[in-house]
Amino acid sequence: MTITTPHINEYTVLEGILKDLKAIVIRESKRPQGCEDLTPSMLALLEEEIIPQLENELDYDPTPQYLYDNTGGELPITANEMYEIARAHSKLLHS
Repeated sequence: MTITTPHINEYTVLEGILKDLKAIVIRESKRPQGCEDLTPSMLALLEEEIIPQLENELDYDPTPQYLYDNTGGELPITANEMYEIARAHSKLLHS
C-alpha cells in the first residue's frame, strides 16, 4: 500500500516565506538601535535584494507586454479574406 501526500504548491510556500521575511524586516526596524538581531548588511540584503527579487518572481506574468507580430492582436486579414484565400487555393489544387 502506498501512502501519498497531498501536493503542496511551492509558490504558496514561497509566498508565506516572503510574508515572513517582510515581517522580520518590520520587527527589526522597530527595535532600538543596538538591540537589533540582524546585522545592517543582512537587513539591507533582505530589503534591497532578496525581498524585491522574490516579489518580482512571484508576480511574474507570462503574458507578453506586446504581441510578437505587432498587430495589436488583430489578424492581418479578416475571416472572409482567409476563407477566400483557402477557397482559391483549394480550387487551384483541385482543378
